[in-house]
Amino acid sequence: MNSVPEWRAPDRATFEREVLAHDRPAVLRGVAGHWPAVQAGQAGPQGAAAYIARHDSGALVDAILIPPAEHGRLFYAPGMEGFNFLRNRVTVSSVIEQVARYSHFASAPSVAVQSALMRECVPGLLESHRLPLLDAAVEPRIWVGNHVITPAHFDQSHNIACVVSGRRRFTLFPPEQLDNLYIGPLDFAPTPTPISLVDFHAPDFERFPRFRAALETACVVDLEPGDALYIPTLWWHHVESFGVFNVLVNYWWRTPDHPGARSLESVVTALRRGSR
Repeated sequence: MNSVPEWRAPDRATFEREVLAHDRPAVLRGVAGHWPAVQAGQAGPQGAAAYIARHDSGALVDAILIPPAEHGRLFYAPGMEGFNFLRNRVTVSSVIEQVARYSHFASAPSVAVQSALMRECVPGLLESHRLPLLDAAVEPRIWVGNHVITPAHFDQSHNIACVVSGRRRFTLFPPEQLDNLYIGPLDFAPTPTPISLVDFHAPDFERFPRFRAALETACVVDLEPGDALYIPTLWWHHVESFGVFNVLVNYWWRTPDHPGARSLESVVTALRRGSR
């Protein structure tokens, strides 16, 4: 596997000069270590869970429930007719209660709040959980749950993902690896952009032989609470959360001239052309 360069709690000037300008993934160790929610979890996941639950506004957020048989993998249903999870609108604290209950199960469902705007569901955390690397206008989103695997996909924006509780593993691929990742339908995916059809834990190399070539370009990053990862626009990332309670805060933003501002179809066409 290839390595990703790391910085220790960089300031904004360093981030813009040494990271953002090069348009490559970068690990930002300890950049969110001062956040109260991170500090609350140092004695255990219960501390972080209780801290976040206390700030729940009661707003309904999007959440998913994946059956135990899927082992946390967000994917399609058999025959690709629908998806292998249920969607619901619930509060952040109700998902935290589910996570606590499932932590006692030998084989638990996976549950997660996905991409909830913090100003709507936990507004009391905004002031004390700022990321000085970005403008205040870039809105943070929160992800709360247990063990979930999100197949490789890309964002049409820059992304900084900050781990608050638990541990996250990101497997990254350059944009031009599109054909080697065997993506699913553009207009029918469990994420906003198409996903890789390859099961990274048990790859079927007979069905997906070019995935071996993708793996030669892969970078694997493990993040602990307080760490963050910068993911440039269009970089593929497979994400797996570990631990009984996981929280991530992320920031998506675009620059006007960035290729991610184009339509999804034109982006995929350009990536496919560039991979040949």
